[in-house]
Amino acid sequence: MKLRLARRYAQAIFRLAREWQNLHEVEAELTIVEGVFAEAEVRSFFSNPGVPAADKKETVARLFGDTVSGFVQNFLCHIIDKRRTAVLPEIIKSYRLLVKQASNILEVQIITAMPLAEQDKEQLATQLAHVTGKNIEVYLQVDQRILGGLIIQIGDRRIDNSVAAKLANLKRHMLNK
Repeated sequence: MKLRLARRYAQAIFRLAREWQNLHEVEAELTIVEGVFAEAEVRSFFSNPGVPAADKKETVARLFGDTVSGFVQNFLCHIIDKRRTAVLPEIIKSYRLLVKQASNILEVQIITAMPLAEQDKEQLATQLAHVTGKNIEVYLQVDQRILGGLIIQIGDRRIDNSVAAKLANLKRHMLNK
């Protein structure tokens, strides 16, 4: 439910930002908000039901003043009124995903047993861009437990071409015979 709610709020702010043609500006401002809300003291203040909404809104104005537009501040005030500040990190994450989709950018996580050379990373990104028809944003992760090969994660789709997975499949196949 929390994720679904976050997506709805993200879609609402996305539609408005797209209508006013400031998707990336809003994304940058939400990054500032995310940084401030990452602090435990700030989170506890805004999630405290004992603090009146008016005080929270005043704090938003003081915290963000000229660094964040009135549009984003109004959005934060709306979130405060609806008592949804706990969902704010998920809203921001969902908003970023919507901006990337609108910009034809696909996030791809590649897991390897050893660090990839820059040339290999670029070659993989080029091949994935050709297959998907999208601009690829690659995030690399090293996990020695996969032994070799690689795992490609695109959204909720996972392509496991690791040595560890192949050995596990071989073991399972041999035990079933």
